[in-house]
Amino acid sequence: MQMTRNAAWRWVGWTVLALVLLLAGAVIWFASSFDGERYKQLAIDWMKTEHNRTLQIAGPLKLSIFPRLGVQVAGVRLSEPGRAQTFVSVERAAVSAALWPLLRGDVVIGGVDARGVRVTLQRDKNGVRNIDDFLRPAPGADAAAAPAAEKSAPMRLDIRRIELADVRARVQDEMTNLDGELLIASLSTGRIADKVEMPVSVAAHFDFKTPAIQGDLTGDADVTPDLTTGSAAVSDMTLAFKGDVPGASAVDALLEGSVVWNGNTRAVEAQPLRVKLAATAGALKLETSTASVERFAYAPAAKSLSMTKLQAKLTGTQAGEPVSLELDWPELNATRQALGGSGASGRFSRGGALPIELRFKTGAPTGSFDAISFAGVQAELSSRGKDRQLSGTLRSRLTVRPTPVSVALDGLDLNAKLEGGGLPALTVAASGEASASAERAQWKLNGRLNDGAFDSDGLAKLDVTPLHVRANARFDALDLDRLLGPGSAASAPAGGTAGSGGDTPVDLSGLRSLDGEFALRAGSFSYKQYQVRDARLDATLEAGMLRVTSMQGMAWGGQFDARAIADARASRVAVDGVARGIDLKALLADVAGKDWIEGTGNVTVDLEAAGRTVQEMQSRLAGRAALDVKDGAIRGINLAKRLREAEAMLTSRRDESHAAVQTEKTDFSELHVSFNVAEGVARSNDLEVKSPFLRIGGAGTIDIGRGRVDYLVRTTVTDTTKGQGGAELAALRGVTVPVRLTGPFDALDWKIEWSAVATGAIANKLRERLGDKLGLGAPDATASAPAKPATPKEAAREALKDKLRNIFK
Repeated sequence: MQMTRNAAWRWVGWTVLALVLLLAGAVIWFASSFDGERYKQLAIDWMKTEHNRTLQIAGPLKLSIFPRLGVQVAGVRLSEPGRAQTFVSVERAAVSAALWPLLRGDVVIGGVDARGVRVTLQRDKNGVRNIDDFLRPAPGADAAAAPAAEKSAPMRLDIRRIELADVRARVQDEMTNLDGELLIASLSTGRIADKVEMPVSVAAHFDFKTPAIQGDLTGDADVTPDLTTGSAAVSDMTLAFKGDVPGASAVDALLEGSVVWNGNTRAVEAQPLRVKLAATAGALKLETSTASVERFAYAPAAKSLSMTKLQAKLTGTQAGEPVSLELDWPELNATRQALGGSGASGRFSRGGALPIELRFKTGAPTGSFDAISFAGVQAELSSRGKDRQLSGTLRSRLTVRPTPVSVALDGLDLNAKLEGGGLPALTVAASGEASASAERAQWKLNGRLNDGAFDSDGLAKLDVTPLHVRANARFDALDLDRLLGPGSAASAPAGGTAGSGGDTPVDLSGLRSLDGEFALRAGSFSYKQYQVRDARLDATLEAGMLRVTSMQGMAWGGQFDARAIADARASRVAVDGVARGIDLKALLADVAGKDWIEGTGNVTVDLEAAGRTVQEMQSRLAGRAALDVKDGAIRGINLAKRLREAEAMLTSRRDESHAAVQTEKTDFSELHVSFNVAEGVARSNDLEVKSPFLRIGGAGTIDIGRGRVDYLVRTTVTDTTKGQGGAELAALRGVTVPVRLTGPFDALDWKIEWSAVATGAIANKLRERLGDKLGLGAPDATASAPAKPATPKEAAREALKDKLRNIFK
């Protein structure tokens, strides 16, 4: 019996050995007879038949059997369905799987290696993706798989490792407005299996147009996936990002800690979590700033929110001035029914000529998860600069709603006072409300600014790029100098010598930061040297184009109505409008800092310029301008006075130059002139000036870019000078006197060209003297017709008079 058992065991052993040898022989035969080209063609045909895609495999197809089943490919390209465009290409890839687990229905991948992968992922506005044909089950697959699924356990996925290098994904998603490229320089993982912790290391680069993300991401973490629920636990996480994101540039962020994500409940828990951040957002530049929370848990389905020891400290600069923010919130526990925890406190400060410090605190929260309220929000504002002091208080109720996330300030009460700097005290008292969510922010305020009332309301859409703002503001009186301080008021207006500010850059890029519609009304408006009553301004801003559709007000003794644009895309500005009944002396003093003309009149402009600097804009100014003035004076020279000196100057026949003297002026009753402007040069040929005894015309240029004038004034003495120096001007009556105005704006020179008028003036003088000798005075218009000469001698004298008159006509 014992021998029988031994024989049986030997028989079984030899049988198993024979089967193993047979299987090994079959494997060796399959490996040795494997025809890679045949299987490549089978794969190509299957892909064409099942997915209408063209598959190309340029490199060899290699198969390994032992100890793992493995496949290696190279030079793979797969097209889009029904099109020649490439969907994915692979420089080199290899996959291996364990044989014995496959026999049990498990997939145990030994490793996945890929290099030089290029893939395009697309989804149109209807949700159609270019991978949908791979995700749809084959016809009848569900029905065929159902009985098998009932009889067998689900397949278990187990991947020993993944190694990827140089993987570039082009992403275009019209539904989420996502457009860009993701480059995975390297990605390596440990074992990927259900509820097994694996190390992950990644280095990637983002190059996205929408949203505008440019930068590098590197990180390491230990990840434990729960494949059945879609959950994951991430521990020992260190993620670093350097680059640009929407609204911020030069971002240098580091995230450390542990996070657990529950795929069933969509709950998240972090314990602990730390963030370090440096970035630039507009004029705000954050240096190394930190935020941390010891524990944070959020479960929207259960309506539960808890937090322990939230602390933040932000430091940096804003417009070159130091800023800082500190926040300390010890505890918060919110459930569906109740709320507990402690209040928060913090401090905000900003340096500069008028440093600001804001200390705030809240009482303990009340309410529930749906609405967390802080009834005792208080803030104390103080500032003490070199010349000005600011103090104020703010009280309000703060309400936070977690789903969806929003905050609201109700019963807002603000009182502030600004004094010093040699200016009257400025007091502000305001009340109202404000709220904000992820999609929008809105406000409504009213109060008093000193003795004048004001109100403002608006809405900002935060879920669009760029930010869209609609704002309205109304003031009885708005004095920006008192708000901004003495440093805002310039002692000199916008004018100056040629070349001043020539290298000053013109940067309109800030117009791209938001879109919107804006309206401002002010009973009185003051800023620097400008004083406007009944100011009205309406403007729109879109895609970097600011359009001031209406700009009206009363200033310089008259009123103006204008429109303007500023285009950040072309660095271009333009203005057209008219000012009526304006005091020209006051207008030029405020706008250009010049004192060239006085009087009341109308100004019409239609001008535009483009450039990246002030000098470039000045040299490219173009358009038209016109000026009509009544009862005024040209300042810098008294032409009547200079012309009365004609006799002495004509004798010497020398031209006379005079520097402009602001105490001298040439009065007129009417003045009209227009300019055509091109390439920064204003050209005029229609100057017309009228006065009781002068008529003035002229033509010339004003080079705005170089700040120079070259203008020839033609002055003619009329016959109405009796009693106004007529005797001195008699020699010039009817003679045109050229007067050339030249030089830089700040040093104009008037040059009377006497040499050009000497001949005409001498002819006038000779005619007068001969007339006196021969009795050739002008006939008396009131006398009756002369009688016929009584004698031949008298007749001869009359004939001589006629000839002499003809000579001097």
